[in-house]
Amino acid sequence: MTRNGGIEIPGGVSTPPAASPSPTTLRRLIGLRLVVISTLFLGVMLIQVNTQLILQLKSFYLLILIAYGLSLFYLVLHVRAIPPNIQAWIQLVGDLVIVTGFVYATGGVFSPFSFLYLTVIVVAAAMLPAGGVIFAGLSAIAYGLQAVLMYHQLLPLPTTLEGIPITPSASRVLQQILIHIVGFVLVALLVSYLTTSLRRANSMLEEETERAKQFVALTQHVVRSVGAGILAADLEGKTLYINPAGASILGITDVDNQTGKPLDVVMPLAEHNWGLIASRARNQSMSRIEGTLERSQSRLGLSVDPLKDDLATVVGFIVNFQDLTELRIEEDRERMKDRMAATGEMAARMAHEIKNPLASISGSAQMLGSVGGVDETGRRLLDIVVDESRRLSGILDGFLVFARPGQSTHAICDLSKLLDDCLALLRRSDEIKETHELILEAPDELVVLGEEHLLRQIFWNLSRNALQAMPDGGRLKISAHRRDHSAVIRWRDNGVGMSEEIRHRAFEPFVTTQEKGTGLGLAVVYSAVQEHGGSVDIVSAPGRGTTVTVELPAALGDA
Repeated sequence: MTRNGGIEIPGGVSTPPAASPSPTTLRRLIGLRLVVISTLFLGVMLIQVNTQLILQLKSFYLLILIAYGLSLFYLVLHVRAIPPNIQAWIQLVGDLVIVTGFVYATGGVFSPFSFLYLTVIVVAAAMLPAGGVIFAGLSAIAYGLQAVLMYHQLLPLPTTLEGIPITPSASRVLQQILIHIVGFVLVALLVSYLTTSLRRANSMLEEETERAKQFVALTQHVVRSVGAGILAADLEGKTLYINPAGASILGITDVDNQTGKPLDVVMPLAEHNWGLIASRARNQSMSRIEGTLERSQSRLGLSVDPLKDDLATVVGFIVNFQDLTELRIEEDRERMKDRMAATGEMAARMAHEIKNPLASISGSAQMLGSVGGVDETGRRLLDIVVDESRRLSGILDGFLVFARPGQSTHAICDLSKLLDDCLALLRRSDEIKETHELILEAPDELVVLGEEHLLRQIFWNLSRNALQAMPDGGRLKISAHRRDHSAVIRWRDNGVGMSEEIRHRAFEPFVTTQEKGTGLGLAVVYSAVQEHGGSVDIVSAPGRGTTVTVELPAALGDA
């Protein structure tokens, strides 16, 4: 036996103990009993009406009346919510009494209806723990006691329907008792075995069903939780399922409404035909391909594999996909970082090599200007040399700031205050016009750990670039907010925008769209952002403005 009362089955499978009969089972048993009793009553009535003999049927009427009374009693117990086990015992004992009375009325040991004991045994085996064996014993006792009492005439001998008494012989009584006892026990053991096997099978089925439900639920959770998109389609290319991540990548809000739609509608790719992809996917998996989603211009990477059923028959295909936009941005960042590192190293060496000769040229020009005998034209040319030398020196100083920001001593800085100061200076600059609109949206405090002068340089350079991109006026909106453990500052203008080629090279030195620009402003911004361990991205298109996003690590403990 197991700890909870179940039967230990070889192989490690335990059968749970028989559960209490359910109220529904008890109600059905009462109803079935009433049907049998009513059928018996109608049969007796038909016999009485259709025969001219005077039959001894009073005992049958009495049994029927008792059976109806017991059924009413069972209904009362059921309505009063007596424990099901107790109800089952009472009903089965009552049935045993009724069957014994019916067997006695139909001839006792000569009765052809002694098999009715088996129905009680079978029902008991199915409803109660060890009920079959117990009621097999009770049935044997009831039948044997009845036979013995009849033989010794302690119980009135039954009569035939014509009223003729039936006298049993000793051998017949003994034979009938032994046959019925053996039959009752064998039936009880067989039914108990079958019931136990059925209960074990049901238990195993319930366990497998529960495992299957858990597996399906786990699979659904995994599919729903995975970050990549998963789409299932049939062989005709009609959508069957999209997981939440896939719906988000595709920009779909009503997932259920996509079922049955063709893939050309759900996932339209600019470079590929889904009909060709579906025909190829029926036979083999397709290696990873890339395509542009037409509705959002997002770059998707996807693979297509056959969808098979339990018999390995291809019934559709599975599309695994992900948005490569962020990956491409990260790759661009890494490439830019490598290029800028190389450019910075080159810039530092060039600036170092150029500044010394430049200083000598500027000093020599100034000395020549102070020497007598130089005419007005010569002085003007020497002044040009000095001015251009100074301008070139300024460019080299900016180049050095880009290449080597210097040793920073990071401290707590409030970005909201720095942005407010930047816009205050910008409003008083010569580049601002009445047609310019400056908007700042920032929290009262947004703290980062950084170098204040570098942060001011970032904000000033990006703000000036935005104004220069709107020569005829426009709107510049600067917004700042906290996101997770980062501070995000965004510059949005509705200026002239950039071409894709310029956008990709915007952070490189000397790349500019301004006639008088040096092309070092964004290069210095990139270098300063990298110095703070942040990132900077540009989204722009010709005639559609520019958005520059700077993300900096927030100070630890900042809420």
